[in-house]
Amino acid sequence: MYFARRLSIWPTLPLNVYFRHVSKWLPFPLSDDGCRVFSKARHAIWNACRTMGLGGNDVVLVPAYHHGCEIEALLQAGVKIRYYEVTDLLEPDASSLETMLTPDVKVLYLIHYLGFPQDAIRWRKWCDERGLLLFEDAAQAFLAEFDDKPVGSFGHAGVFCLYKTYGIPDGGAVITFMPPKLPESEHPSGRWGVFKRHVNWVAERWALIGSIHLYVKPLLKKWKRKKNHNPHKEFELGDPNTLPSDMTMRLITKMVDHSTAERRRENYKFLLDHHRHLVPRPFATLPKGACPFAFPVEVDDADEVLKKLRRYGVEGLLFWRNAHPSLPVKEFPKSMAFRNRVFAVPVHQELTASELMQITEALHRATTKKLNPITT
Repeated sequence: MYFARRLSIWPTLPLNVYFRHVSKWLPFPLSDDGCRVFSKARHAIWNACRTMGLGGNDVVLVPAYHHGCEIEALLQAGVKIRYYEVTDLLEPDASSLETMLTPDVKVLYLIHYLGFPQDAIRWRKWCDERGLLLFEDAAQAFLAEFDDKPVGSFGHAGVFCLYKTYGIPDGGAVITFMPPKLPESEHPSGRWGVFKRHVNWVAERWALIGSIHLYVKPLLKKWKRKKNHNPHKEFELGDPNTLPSDMTMRLITKMVDHSTAERRRENYKFLLDHHRHLVPRPFATLPKGACPFAFPVEVDDADEVLKKLRRYGVEGLLFWRNAHPSLPVKEFPKSMAFRNRVFAVPVHQELTASELMQITEALHRATTKKLNPITT
């Protein structure tokens, strides 16, 4: 039996976190008085729509390349969706957007993919010239910057997923020109989520625990799918008034650190130096200010490569494989190409040098040839 430390894209929670001092530095948007934190980013999106006065007669332009939970949150908030295709660099296409503008279009929804900042200055100006609101989705881009300013601060609303950057149980932050009112309910404890993140940290450090985790977790997932088969469960909104857990609010101020973004960039650069030929074009260079959520890999046989990676302890994620059911997938081939061929491996700040080498060697063994970039 091959023993391997289990490495996942999700940041882990070190056991010594309780002995750390509370940080004197709070990053944007946590440093802003108008910031509100809910349990998940989808809850933050729903509340932002409500507080900005968006309703059933309003249309939001959203990218065809999306997770799906943000789409469900927008629809549950009562707005209408109109999809736009992205360019080869995962940017909105201005000429295409112009053809979609009608009097009922009120918002441009802009996603900062994998912590790589879009040109938010350009798109804010574009929106202002047309009387539109700019909604920045920085769920994967907490701590990222563009033009030395925080991503999410350029739009009329910005949303962030805190637990994609730090190993806390939950946390979806939002900032708008009209801050939502927080519900008068109790914070969930979050202890179970903390326990799982601690287990993930242990599995990253000890091969025996990591191997057990790699074996048991797929069995549990398979059992859950059989018990409650719902292909759209990952998109569900849940209660949009759910507050973040008590453990999240206690630990986030102990975990935020000036060095986090730089450490993620350094880890990304390390993998990029070894596997640049596997990286899709939008992520082949690391721009100033990026705070990578994960390291993307583009292959034709993504499912098979992911199975091989697991043998060496690397748990990659074929993220966004399933689009929201409202998307007419055949009309957006470029977005679907990304869904089918791009997966991600870890670059988070808790990784050690030896763990980065484990990821590098696993990618080398699991991939056998240089693959062509996505084309349509």
